[in-house]
Amino acid sequence: MIAFLRLIRWPNLLIMVFTQYMVRFFLIDTWLNFQNCGLDMSVLRLRVSEFDFFLLVLATIFIAAAGYIINDYFDVRIDKVNRPETNPVGKTIKRRVAILLHTIFNVIGVALGIFLSWKYDQLRLGLFIYITTPALLWFYSTNLKKQPLIGNLVIALLSALVPLMVALLELPTQAKEHLQLLQIGYLDLKTILNFTAGYAFFAFVISLMREIIKDTEDYEGDLEYGCRTLPIVLGIAPTKWIVCGIALFLVMLIGWLQTNFLADSAHPDYLSFCWFLILVQLPLLFLAWRVYKAETKKHYQLASMITKLIMVAGIAYLFVFPTILAELCTQNG
Repeated sequence: MIAFLRLIRWPNLLIMVFTQYMVRFFLIDTWLNFQNCGLDMSVLRLRVSEFDFFLLVLATIFIAAAGYIINDYFDVRIDKVNRPETNPVGKTIKRRVAILLHTIFNVIGVALGIFLSWKYDQLRLGLFIYITTPALLWFYSTNLKKQPLIGNLVIALLSALVPLMVALLELPTQAKEHLQLLQIGYLDLKTILNFTAGYAFFAFVISLMREIIKDTEDYEGDLEYGCRTLPIVLGIAPTKWIVCGIALFLVMLIGWLQTNFLADSAHPDYLSFCWFLILVQLPLLFLAWRVYKAETKKHYQLASMITKLIMVAGIAYLFVFPTILAELCTQNG
């Protein structure tokens, strides 16, 4: 059981579950309640049922788990150098069992995703996403991860899709259900889509940094087996500068948002300002410093862990989002 949990990267799957439920209940549902405040009635509510949303989360984690399995399946030789103690394929889990699990998990995840897409009249989009995603994860494991940057971008894009899928299922359903409210301007779905897209971009940038850090950690094994990752093509020092640059870019971008949307208003949102400053921006600066100083595998492992914590801290901000909107509702009322 421990080997199986290690194979499917259970902490990463929990982060995905956490992300999707936070976006559903603390972002979209909270925004709909705020819109109800403006309407003086409770006509807006989540349209995707609890069970169907649970199926969406299941589809996400099954496809992601299949991706982790196939990655370990093809990385058996490289991981003998990079992380001999963590890859269970060929040891406690037989290779044929791993490929069977990969197939079963993909079939379940794709079937659930396509079923939901059909049920909520988004079949074309669902077919594209739920067929493309497993294919990308397969090609990432067999080829793309060995190329400079492109493999990192693929994983970052798929990470961004995790929060975005919640909005892509719920918001079109809201638009169809409340078309009249949308047309007369009483229902604002664009703002919540922008919020979700912002979180997707945040996930993209954090995941991109983490993937580059992991490539730097795996430099020795990747070099031995002919991979052409960013650290191998550019060198470790330039790659570290790239990670630091991305971290500083994200710090400045959040700072710009704080200046324009949080602090500079009639009712400054100091709670959001302090949350991002203390739990996201300062840790990003610490991450950049740790990457700059990193010399050993343990240093890069710590940097990778910091990126996960920053991701969780950014998502956890949604816990305070209802409080902020409740204050706005009181001020407007």
